[in-house]
Amino acid sequence: MPEIFGLNLKPADLQARVGRMDQVAGARPFVFDDGPARGMRGIDVWTGSGLEFTVLPDRCLDIGACRFAGRALAWQSSTGDVRPERYDPHGFGWLRMFHGGLVTTCGLRHFGAPDSDGGESWGLHGRASSLAAEDVAVHRAWQGGRYLLSIRGRVREAEVFKSTVVLERTISTELGSREIRIVDRVTNAGHATSTAMLLYHINLGWPLLSPESRLLVAYSAIKPVTDHAATGLRQHCRMQQPTRGYGEMVYTMEPRADRRGLCRAALVNPGLDGGTALSVEWPKAALPYLMQWKMMGQGTYVLGVEPANCPFPPRAELRKSGKMPSLAPGEAIRVSLVLRVHCGRAELRALEKAVGAARR
Repeated sequence: MPEIFGLNLKPADLQARVGRMDQVAGARPFVFDDGPARGMRGIDVWTGSGLEFTVLPDRCLDIGACRFAGRALAWQSSTGDVRPERYDPHGFGWLRMFHGGLVTTCGLRHFGAPDSDGGESWGLHGRASSLAAEDVAVHRAWQGGRYLLSIRGRVREAEVFKSTVVLERTISTELGSREIRIVDRVTNAGHATSTAMLLYHINLGWPLLSPESRLLVAYSAIKPVTDHAATGLRQHCRMQQPTRGYGEMVYTMEPRADRRGLCRAALVNPGLDGGTALSVEWPKAALPYLMQWKMMGQGTYVLGVEPANCPFPPRAELRKSGKMPSLAPGEAIRVSLVLRVHCGRAELRALEKAVGAARR
């Protein structure tokens, strides 16, 4: 039985209290009607626990705004929500439509800085987040005493004479839950081997992010991406006030996993509502790297927690080192992530213990 508002109610008891389940938990499709997102699809989801988030089918089924108990968890950029037609594939043009949000998918054939490889030019973080999903379905139903909410769809990155890579995504949660589950299947639907680079750009912002906050993660190795980032290495897990002129600091980590092969990272704020954290859990076998984007600027005040299936480019170096992910025709990989909200000192202590249990 789900716990809702401090009560453990059987489905019949809960349904006796409401005219529709939407009163406490649901998923409602809508269309943006103003500004640069006009005409773009969205799906608002709420679970009754205080967790609310928006899925963006026309942006790779990514997750935009996310709140818990009215407090923002995700950073939202100055661009706001932007429809995919505004995508600029050249250089750093991706930043003109980078709305932030809880999860932005980077890939499916490239992520990281702009690059050239094999006669092709690659813009920042690839095309994935500009691709609209097809066969989108919203499912709301009781199952075994649980009220389940799920959104499914398929995203296709394709080009004539080149690769076709398909992402099938399911986002799920349930009544009373503080968890969001993402399950992805990435398939090479073409007829030649294709690269398959994947990074989950998870963007955490104020008030979860504050000078009191810290990044909780266990890793076996960490490498600053730039000389500037190296100057902040000792304090990379500590946050600060929004700072004028702050230069971004990016790190590549090799995270440790627990006995089940799961890695965890969390942003913990002990001063927010008696202690609040958001954690990310993922299988190391599928995503053996974790990127940290620490940006403590004014307006751009955000911590990026970014599991990935390979290090940052250059692509030529990835090929040379044997770290470029690729899929043969018909081959697929499965990736799952769980994002959880933790509340109160007891849950934060349990989270710290779970992260500390990672040994390999």
